[in-house]
Amino acid sequence: VVQIADLALITGNIGRRGVGVNPLRGQNNVQGSADMGVQPHQGAGYLDVTDRSVNKKYNQFYGVAVPSMIGYKIPEMFDAALAGKLKALWVIGEDIVQTDPNTQKVIKALEATDLVIVQELFMTETAKYADVILPGASFLEKSGTFTNGERRVQAVRQVVNVQKGAKPDGQIIVEMMNKMGYSQPDYTPEGMLEEISQIVPFFAGISWDKLGKNGMQWPVAKDGTETQILHTSEFKRGKGYFEFHPWEETQELVSHAKDFPYILTTNRELEHYNCGAMTRRTANEQILKDDYLMIHPEDAKKHLITDGEYICVESPRGKVDVKAKITDEVKQGVLSTTFHFPDIMINTITGDVHDSEAKCPEYKVVAVRIRKSKGTHKMEMI
Repeated sequence: VVQIADLALITGNIGRRGVGVNPLRGQNNVQGSADMGVQPHQGAGYLDVTDRSVNKKYNQFYGVAVPSMIGYKIPEMFDAALAGKLKALWVIGEDIVQTDPNTQKVIKALEATDLVIVQELFMTETAKYADVILPGASFLEKSGTFTNGERRVQAVRQVVNVQKGAKPDGQIIVEMMNKMGYSQPDYTPEGMLEEISQIVPFFAGISWDKLGKNGMQWPVAKDGTETQILHTSEFKRGKGYFEFHPWEETQELVSHAKDFPYILTTNRELEHYNCGAMTRRTANEQILKDDYLMIHPEDAKKHLITDGEYICVESPRGKVDVKAKITDEVKQGVLSTTFHFPDIMINTITGDVHDSEAKCPEYKVVAVRIRKSKGTHKMEMI
């Protein structure tokens, strides 16, 4: 990520129409979530929670003492749970058991906490470990905003009635706040944006009635003036900032390549999304019914593997059986598979080594070895 930013700076691809770095975020509204302060080192508006002046601003606005310490990122949450330092976890709309790396560690972390709350649309692998399940509403059943990679805040409007017993995420959170003694009105998109405009500087001029069909690009001034292009004359921090990190071989290969000579990289298929909790409940399931392992013809030949045959893929964390698809779409020595189906649970074998800054796990490099499958089992922990 830093190298891409450096490249844009070096080549001058900033501050003009049609240039810049446009991140294709992994989920809709990842940008909006970050804007609202879901990262543990920042509050709403990317303000530093450890800065006393920032913390004072939050405390005065909300009328309570807002935490001033940096919280845990996801891999750190699991480590903290296993160490007895994290007592409760509230998971909203994410199947961490199926989609996070090193599935067995994730399960142990959930089992180590005193309370696991899962807020979901459907029963997922994670929900099976919940002490409490809160039925949320889908995006079609509620109104709010999504913010995309060009900073465009867009209105999402309810089109179908909420399923019986379910509630929008915002309403569930509001009701929980009320039960815990912090009085809040019912959730509405108008009320939410009114609050945000007062605490997030670049939302100052955004309101529900101004979003229209195309939304508004932040920063939006109080008078409603939006910003199509950032950094036209200067950066907020002053001069542009370059950062160099020399290349290092991944520890996954340094530690395990001798006994596990293949590299497995996980990917997604067009028909399904992530854990497949939604897409596996559609007709897409008739198009793609199972995860499969892409393997180069030469590697398949070496192990006497035929197309459609089950292969045992083993890493230092465990092993799974998955169907082979012989193809030259992968290089020799590289294997690739999806993780859409819980009966395979490919993340049983992925590692939880992560980068030092974002704590993003290394899904794309897993040291493995392969052989023909001996049985019909799908997953086994080592």
